[in-house]
Amino acid sequence: MKVLTIIEPDHPGLLAEITAVLEKAHIDIIDFSAQVAGGTAVFSVQVEPYPAAFRELSAAGYRVISHEHLLVRLERHPGALAELSRRLAQAQVDVRGMHIVNKDETAGIVALETNDTAKAREVLSDLLVLEDPAGSGQSPDPDQ
Repeated sequence: MKVLTIIEPDHPGLLAEITAVLEKAHIDIIDFSAQVAGGTAVFSVQVEPYPAAFRELSAAGYRVISHEHLLVRLERHPGALAELSRRLAQAQVDVRGMHIVNKDETAGIVALETNDTAKAREVLSDLLVLEDPAGSGQSPDPDQ
């Protein structure tokens, strides 16, 4: 799952500005989160079409970073996250970010960003929910 992160100085109306750029280009927002820390706003957005969103936001002057998340399914039991973390650590894969996308009584879907997407994909192949068909791994090129 490819994600765009926009990092900008926070000000009133910033969210309206960013979403207006996407609206004008007929880009659908699939998922969105935002946080502000110390006057800096950080928006993470999953959009379709992805390459157009990257181009439009960059052309509008926003600092946009392209990255990839792996979606993994974890059974819900004490220690499940510790087991996943150990597998990645043993393979020397650094976790950069993680959040729960969905959960029910038996399992959860976790979005995971690492320093080495290809290696993480290999290590967690039995847990992957959504596989990149090209198997390309992390790429700064939004057209991939």
